[in-house]
Amino acid sequence: MESDLTKMLSTALTGWDNSRDRSTQVEIGPSSIGGCRRKVWHDLQRTPEINHTEGLAAILGTFIHAGISEAIKREDPFGDNFLIEQEFSCEGMKGHVDLYIKDQGLVVDWKTTTKKNLRYFPSDQQRMQVQIYGWLLENNGYDVKNVSLVVIPRDGHMTEIRAHVEPYNPQIAEAGLVWLQEIEDMTEAPAPEKYPSYCALYCKFFDATGEVGCPGIQK
Repeated sequence: MESDLTKMLSTALTGWDNSRDRSTQVEIGPSSIGGCRRKVWHDLQRTPEINHTEGLAAILGTFIHAGISEAIKREDPFGDNFLIEQEFSCEGMKGHVDLYIKDQGLVVDWKTTTKKNLRYFPSDQQRMQVQIYGWLLENNGYDVKNVSLVVIPRDGHMTEIRAHVEPYNPQIAEAGLVWLQEIEDMTEAPAPEKYPSYCALYCKFFDATGEVGCPGIQK
């Protein structure tokens, strides 16, 4: 009975996650920019998914995002000031913005992590991602003054939620778009950027043989 219950939950979570817009999105979105070049290259090449990681962190993070979206609506019940989970696109770039507060010109992106990894917040990739969300909003006619990353430790307390705010800087967003264009122009796969021990857990393109996907950094 125990194995039936765990299988039922795993199947339900995976099926739900696969049905979401973000899971079926084929374009490279802001969340991938500034990360592993090799992974993005494989995404662009439509390399088949080789390594089925089935990581809980990403799925639980999505549930937290969905819960936050519902909770935050209580702060603006008529939708006069908040844009919540809205999709924007410009010049082929598409992204889902977690929250935009109109009267502050503020773009907010929710992040989840563990207490152990709070010391890495915010990463350069996260900062680039939220700046691209700001760029998308600006190019769709919205006034953007600042961008913010808010991290929630899944194993922590309310007092350990952290917020990073910085001025909107379109140059950072544009650097991210150039980064992506350079990968799109590559005729061969860039060098691996992560070790196999990491890739085996988190990358859908990890392939120890290197015949189809990425073997990771070889010592």
